[in-house]
Amino acid sequence: MFKITEDCLENKQFTEYFSSEAKKGTEEFEQLIKKFEAGPQYKFRMRDVDEVVYFIGYSDDNTKKSGFDPFDMYGEYYGCFDIQYLNDKGEYERL
Repeated sequence: MFKITEDCLENKQFTEYFSSEAKKGTEEFEQLIKKFEAGPQYKFRMRDVDEVVYFIGYSDDNTKKSGFDPFDMYGEYYGCFDIQYLNDKGEYERL
């Protein structure tokens, strides 16, 4: 699960949740949100080929297993080229 918290192009703050595990509006989706909010979250950003940041958000996974979900489910649609996660050193690192 992940949430987008900032649309950098429109300069808008928001929280929209996404999951490949359950459909929005279902009880299962609501349970995933509760689990997500209670667990660790990893900050990410998605950029275009010119390295312009389009979106910033948080994911429950920063590994190759499901760390690409924000990019696959959201970023590609908007023309994002990569996804980067904030590492322990405070630097963004491409997944």
